[in-house]
This record gives sequence, C-alpha cells and structure tokens, in this order.
Amino acid sequence: MPKRGERTIHVISHGPSCLDGVMAAAAVRRFYQGLRVHATLAANGESDRVIQGLKPQTGGRCDEIWITDLSWTSRETAEHLNALARDGTRVFWIDHHRTAVSRSNAPEFNVAFAGRVLSEEYSAAKLTFNFLRQMARETGDEEHSCSYESFQPFAELADDHDRWIHRVPGSADWALAVQTLGGIDSYREIIRLREPLMSRKLKAALEIGRGAMDKSLEVANATLVERSLGNGLRVRTACCIGYSSEVASKLYEGQNRTIIALFDLRSLGVSLRRSADCAVDLSELAQHFGGGGHPAAAGFAVDELKRAPAERLAQLLGERLEMRND
Repeated sequence: MPKRGERTIHVISHGPSCLDGVMAAAAVRRFYQGLRVHATLAANGESDRVIQGLKPQTGGRCDEIWITDLSWTSRETAEHLNALARDGTRVFWIDHHRTAVSRSNAPEFNVAFAGRVLSEEYSAAKLTFNFLRQMARETGDEEHSCSYESFQPFAELADDHDRWIHRVPGSADWALAVQTLGGIDSYREIIRLREPLMSRKLKAALEIGRGAMDKSLEVANATLVERSLGNGLRVRTACCIGYSSEVASKLYEGQNRTIIALFDLRSLGVSLRRSADCAVDLSELAQHFGGGGHPAAAGFAVDELKRAPAERLAQLLGERLEMRND
C-alpha cells in the first residue's frame, strides 16, 4: 500500500442514493484506508459535468480517479480524462450497465485507462471489489489483502439487490436505508463498519424509509395511468416520491407484459421497470431519451416532463379564472 499522504484518490460513483454506487465508492475507500479519498455521488445526467470538474493535483503527486457504476456521453469528458492521464493521473472505470457495456468502443470512452472493467456479470460494487481484491493480492501485502477480504459481504449485499436476486437477507433493507439517509451520509456510515450490520443511524433511516415508501406508493396509486398498446404491451405510468424500485414492484405485481414508468417528484427523473414476462430492453428505451441502465431497470430525465405538472395546473387554473372574468 502507498504511504499515507502520497496520493489523493477521487471516486465518482452513481448516486445520489444508489446502494450499488455507494458500496462501490466504499469499496475504493476501504482499499485505500489511510489515504485521502474524496467521494462524489453523481446522477447519470451529471456525470460529464462532475468528471470534467476534476482538476490535476500539484506537487508531483500521482493521483487516481475511480469512476464506478457510472458512464458519460461527451467526447470532451474523454479528452479531459486523457489530459489528466498525461499529467500522471491513473484513471479507472468500472461499470455494469448495458448502455455502457454495449458502447465500450464509442469515441467518448477512448481513454488511456489504468484499469477498466465493463461487465454485466455482477453489480458495480462487486466488480469493483473483485478488481481491488486482485490488486491487493498482487501487492504481496498479506495483511492488507486479508483485511480487504472483509469487505466482500458489503459488496454481496449491493450485488444481490441491484441485480434483483434477493437471496441475501436484508439487501432490500440496506437499499431502503441508503435511499432514506442519502448517499453521502450512508457512505460515511458504511466506511466505519467492520461488518454489514447497520449502524444506529442506518437503522433509524430504514424505519423512516418504510413509512416514506408507503407514502410514495399512495402517490403512485393516486396518479396511475394505464395504456394498452396494439402490440400487446401495457404501460403503467405514475408519479412517486422516491423509492421507485419498490413502488414499481407493487405496480407490476400480477401484471402481464407490463412496463412501469415512474416520474420521481423528488429526483425529477423517470425510472423504468418491467414485469417478469416482458421482453422489452428498457436500457434501449431509456437510451433513446438520453438515459441508460439495464434490460429490466433503467432511467432517464427529460426537461419537459419536469414542467408538465405545473403547466397542466396553470392551464386548469387559467381556464377557470378566464371563465370567472367572463
């Protein structure tokens, strides 16, 4: 391991409150215990801006940048990362989203990476842990290697929930707690833990989250619109207040060939989910709108949707007020 103070490690991971993104960032932090590690959690639409905001360090230090569970779309971002690499910064990229894996050779990803892992086999947290575990073994530092192994249960929690396997007890609760507490606060709690037992703060967030999830489901049921398409597909759209995965799982329960689209009033983004028998690749659908994700779970943001409720309200009020003036 490098000596304390030799390097600054920057981690940019998927956020703002994604369990997999938080755990991937925590995996890097645990590996570089004792060094300066700065973590930033960015939404998909923020990745280009956040990455391009990274500045080279002075004083001859060789920094590292880890981009986990996140991709970007701009060639300028690749140019910026290459400029940092030429100055001695080591750049690593680990992602598991289909939209990134399928576009791995795109010009915006033409970067002189020190390491890159793009695979749908596991979640980003588990891919990051596996990559760093191998690095730890290759250093020959057995103490550090054995110590880092203890982070594996954390990575397994994220992998189990993010890929919707749900064979690891409690993984859904961890995701709910992270959503409620917030990504950065959850990251700070997790890096203090020696084993995957929730801290008092995370437990409190979980209890609050259960109530908030029920409220979000109420909003979704109250705003639900269903549309049947000519090809046999059904689209169910609704608003929610966070907890989109959990809410969607209730909305496609018992449904056939159904796509769920939730407009999150908290994040102002759209989350896509599908019933088990639906074969539509949601990552391709989201990519059409500038987003991305996985075949069964994806998301995007569209500016005009953010204004739609206010515009409709203005129309309704305007029509009523004009009638009164008459």
